[in-house]
Amino acid sequence: MASIQCPGCKAHITVPGLINCPRCQTFMDPPFLREHQGQLSAAARPKASLLGPREWLGFGVLAAIVLLVGVAVYRTAVPSASQLHDRAVASALLACQQRIAGLAEFGGAETPPYAKNWGKGDEFYFAWPTGSFHFENGFGASLPMSASCVGFVTTSEIRHLTVNGRDINVVPATVD
Repeated sequence: MASIQCPGCKAHITVPGLINCPRCQTFMDPPFLREHQGQLSAAARPKASLLGPREWLGFGVLAAIVLLVGVAVYRTAVPSASQLHDRAVASALLACQQRIAGLAEFGGAETPPYAKNWGKGDEFYFAWPTGSFHFENGFGASLPMSASCVGFVTTSEIRHLTVNGRDINVVPATVD
């Protein structure tokens, strides 16, 4: 590291811009400092900016993380219309699954598995093919079942329910 020499005690000074020598307190006038400023290394000179490239990069990464967290919190707190629709459809699926499982006369009913919504727009339509779930009969034997469930998302009402090809009398009930 380059240094300048104190005119009083001849100590080597590497800190730029000192007015007094840290060792002997000799006053170093500005012309002496200007004359010897070129001897100081670039690392010892004061920086023109408070933040270097690494600091700016760190600041940028931190800002990006804060932005992503903010977007995630906003999307969770304020769901979009499609997210609200998907939640209503999921609630309707659960209501259909519970209604179908509740129809087992002899207990031992499996809840129908997840089913894709085939309905369009405001309508939901779920279908389970034969064998996708089972009910027990009066003798304890497991019987393969099929079902379908139709209703409207906005009113949360099941309009039509079929189990093993038989229509089930549906009393209008809202989905929780």
